[in-house]
Amino acid sequence: MALTAKQLKAHKDALAKLRAETLSKGAAKIEPNRTDEASSGVADEDAQALSEMLQAINSNRNAGQAQLVARIDKALRKIADDPEMVGLCEECEEPIPAARLKAVPYAQFCAACQSKRDPARGMARKKTTDFV
Repeated sequence: MALTAKQLKAHKDALAKLRAETLSKGAAKIEPNRTDEASSGVADEDAQALSEMLQAINSNRNAGQAQLVARIDKALRKIADDPEMVGLCEECEEPIPAARLKAVPYAQFCAACQSKRDPARGMARKKTTDFV
């Protein structure tokens, strides 16, 4: 069952809003370890480790942000190119529940198909002795 024109517009507006919010955050700045030409690295080992950790965190944040924008853009293209398929799982073609689309407007798959594609996601330790 395809989305109605009103639902499709609301979905497109939600995607556009999410895209604008994501892009408004801007890229995280990645500071170099060297601050001047006369020195190499940073003053001490603790500062070096902190600097490298912040670089990794900001790099991962930027990559995640780029992936999110790409997913949103793909969903917006789907609305433009194939509006009858919006809201349907790309694998089983069953309707994606409205609550899932509201929470994840760029969702491509229903929860069942997504869990088959990514079985490790959402798994957590049940006990403190579960280390696998």
